[in-house]
Amino acid sequence: MPEYHKIVIIGAGQGGLGISYYLTKFNLPHIVVDKGDIANSWKEKRWDSFCLVTPNWTLNFPEYPYKGINPNGFMKRDEFVEYITKWAKSFNVPIRKNINIKSVKIQNSKFLLETNSKDFLSDVVVIATSTHQLPKIPNISKKIPNSIKSMHVESYKNPLALDKGEVLVVGSGQSGCQVVEDLHSAGIKVHLCVGKSGRLPRSYRGKDCITWQKEMKLLDRTPDMLENPSLRFAGDPHLTGRDGGKTLSLHKFHRNGVNLYGRLIDVSNNHFIFDNNLISDIHYADNYAKEFRKKIDDYINFSKLNVPSSSHEDFDGEATKDNKVIEIKGSLDFINNKIKTIIWATGFVYDFSWIKCPITDEMGYPKTNQGATNIKGLYFNGLNWMTKRKSGILYGFDEDSINVAKQIKNYLENVINSNNMNAGDHKCM
Repeated sequence: MPEYHKIVIIGAGQGGLGISYYLTKFNLPHIVVDKGDIANSWKEKRWDSFCLVTPNWTLNFPEYPYKGINPNGFMKRDEFVEYITKWAKSFNVPIRKNINIKSVKIQNSKFLLETNSKDFLSDVVVIATSTHQLPKIPNISKKIPNSIKSMHVESYKNPLALDKGEVLVVGSGQSGCQVVEDLHSAGIKVHLCVGKSGRLPRSYRGKDCITWQKEMKLLDRTPDMLENPSLRFAGDPHLTGRDGGKTLSLHKFHRNGVNLYGRLIDVSNNHFIFDNNLISDIHYADNYAKEFRKKIDDYINFSKLNVPSSSHEDFDGEATKDNKVIEIKGSLDFINNKIKTIIWATGFVYDFSWIKCPITDEMGYPKTNQGATNIKGLYFNGLNWMTKRKSGILYGFDEDSINVAKQIKNYLENVINSNNMNAGDHKCM
């Protein structure tokens, strides 16, 4: 027989833990299940030198805000895992570890959660598995010869764990550029396939770029403000918190000896074959940074703020007059260049097909109203752009968490306790 719990939260990252925190305050019994442990993705799917990209002051966890001496610094992976784990233990999170949820469906007016071990029944389910769930690896990966180790960026740990030789990184988004930085700092020769990705200055006119985004209310933008719903899944612009935080740029990589190429489009006769998008995508990253700085300048002028003028440091990573001409290379001989590893920094995909209820839009993404779905008792938390731009990042999860937890409290008080739940409202597959 399935084990019954009034509320089951799926996912022990910040989104799931945030719900658990407030349900605990409301004295509502529940469990949190995760396929691993607390902060599993942060612990298992980040490389060893990984640092947060958002400053420490954004860690506004309820009753556990950052109180260290470096609010403008950036926590390393292990430090952050320790931080979030201590917070979870501070309210005795009722965690069930190593449970993989295979499906969620309606059964006799309750939710049935089928797992790799014991199944559960519940009145309320909160899905807090985040947006980025599964590694996205292009089909061309099937053409990579067996002599080259192929891995997704979520499996990369450190340079010493790789076979000795040169490395090709495919993808120049935030993770790709951070891994290039990690490899290059270790003295490894790196080749980078560039895609269309933005770039942010780490700081500009005296403040960190995240601080400006907060002050300008950019983190409070709502999904209806997007030109296209697909922008909810756009990759993050390249940026790093490593070594105290700095600007990453393709120009700087090139000056430091990283070889740049266009998109990988074929593998033939011991050669990687590349598209001719390199220069246009470098310009895209440059224009992205330029437009961001202009927004800040306009905001400063409109608000009449007394802040420093722009300085040379604000343009760190830009092209310079003495910058080498970036050559468009159509191919790369991976045998002569002794490339032994290819790292796919090509993003992630989501899959909510395991939820056997009609809760997704035409893109297969959950439709919610402040986290609540059209199925009574089924909620989400921690999704990209669930309510605002900040919903899917550390700085925004608390606001959504308390909102969703209050909805659950009201639902249980007004619906289940009144015996008004109507199983006929649920039409699940």
